[in-house]
Amino acid sequence: MTIKNRLQLGFGIVLGLMVLIAIIGVNEVSKIDRTMSKINEVDSVKQRAAINFRGSVHDRAISIRDVVLSENSVERQQHLQDIERLEQFYAESAINLEAMTSNPQQFTTQEKTLLDNIKTIEQQTLTHTAETIRLINQGRNADARDYLLQNTSPAYTQWLAAVNQFIDYQEVTISDQVDYIRQQTGGFMALMITVTLIAIIIAIFVSYRLIGRLYSTIGGEPDSAAQLIRVFASGDLTQQAQTRFPRSIVGALSTMSSELSQIMKAISSSAGQVSDAAKVMNTTSAENQSLVIDQKQQTLDGANAISEISTSVQEIARLTSEAAMQAQTADKETINGNQEVSKTLASIAELATKVEEAARVIDELSEDSKKIGTVVQVIADITEQTNLLALNAAIEAARAGEHGRGFAVVADEVRGLASRTKESTLNIKDLIEKTQSRTLIAVKVMEEGRNKAHQCVTQAEHAGESLAVISRSVTAINDMNAQIASVAEQQSAVAEEINNNFRRITDVSDKAEAGSQSISSLSTELNQLAEMLQQSISKFKTAS
Repeated sequence: MTIKNRLQLGFGIVLGLMVLIAIIGVNEVSKIDRTMSKINEVDSVKQRAAINFRGSVHDRAISIRDVVLSENSVERQQHLQDIERLEQFYAESAINLEAMTSNPQQFTTQEKTLLDNIKTIEQQTLTHTAETIRLINQGRNADARDYLLQNTSPAYTQWLAAVNQFIDYQEVTISDQVDYIRQQTGGFMALMITVTLIAIIIAIFVSYRLIGRLYSTIGGEPDSAAQLIRVFASGDLTQQAQTRFPRSIVGALSTMSSELSQIMKAISSSAGQVSDAAKVMNTTSAENQSLVIDQKQQTLDGANAISEISTSVQEIARLTSEAAMQAQTADKETINGNQEVSKTLASIAELATKVEEAARVIDELSEDSKKIGTVVQVIADITEQTNLLALNAAIEAARAGEHGRGFAVVADEVRGLASRTKESTLNIKDLIEKTQSRTLIAVKVMEEGRNKAHQCVTQAEHAGESLAVISRSVTAINDMNAQIASVAEQQSAVAEEINNNFRRITDVSDKAEAGSQSISSLSTELNQLAEMLQQSISKFKTAS
């Protein structure tokens, strides 16, 4: 049952008891009012009329006596006027009683019997009174006096007795009704006291139950609970509510304060770790970006060197073609052999020089490839470290729950970028290993070319001894030139392939540089988010 329903039930019970008391009181008062109204409007009127009867009868008895005893006609006439006035007064009171006799609720059978007896005696007494007055008017005073004593006075006495009997009956009736009113009043008072005590007991019980229920629900005073809520709303979680009801509102607030304080501590710790990780990531990203820039520059240098190698190889091919042509010419013009041998010797010497230069450049290319491989390995290590940092950031963001969802997204992006960087680095490494392998082949071929060139020089030195030797040497040179041309073509293709690979490495380096810049930007944003989170959490005061 809700607090609202409990309050409505409690106050409804109290209100119902009040209404019950009011209904009982109105009912009892209505009974008393009806009884009092009957006494005042009916019984008192009948009693007053009977008292008027008695007064009139009593005074007329005295007046008729005075009429008989009076010796003065003036006094006698005055007493007769009193008798007439008293008869009129009696008749007026009789009219009120006659009006009540028609209503059975106002006049009982006993009262009618008593009133009829009064009327009967009244007629007899009036007859005796008229006879007494007639005797007086005839001057028969002695007869009137005797008649008065024998008939009229006993009639008045009997009349007064009948009237008194009616008055006594009214007094008994009124007394019974007054006793009934007193009994009703006493019973009503006892009932009111009993019902009031019951209502008070029920009200106290209901109030006690309601107050106890409210207190156990709230856990304390409502003002204290409201103040505690305002303190928590301001960010102060160090306050602890004291209550005997742990399942109450105040108890729940205390539990919420403790749990929220622990959550805030965990979030603050996680935010600090995220901030530190973001700073480390930012530093690592800056170093990675610097390394990528260096790699890009070295790759550009390697590409330029390969371009020069390609040019040199093309030059070798051209010179080889010329040497072949010269060898053919030397074969045809043996007469000018010495002169042509000298030219051939010079060409071969120049070729040897070019081959030496090409071999040196290829050696440098091999060393540069090794350096690039070292740089690529460093990039791979940095990428692996970045991936680990992103994984740690994702774990910390998952611990942060809803507040770390943004960090988790950033960590996933960083981890994806690190994975792509690692993949690109592995591709570069493969390309560099292929380049190194092909460079070794080129070095070997150039070494062979250089050896061949030396052999040509040696053979050219002996060319002067004999044209036959020159012819054989020219044939050998022609064969060698064919081989050199083939090797030169291969070197040209290899150099072009290496040049293309370096262009791809340059493109990858550009992408890696862009990725490093993106990682640096994301690290900065992550650091800013961590600082904002720490600022938000710092508003809350937690218990140590």
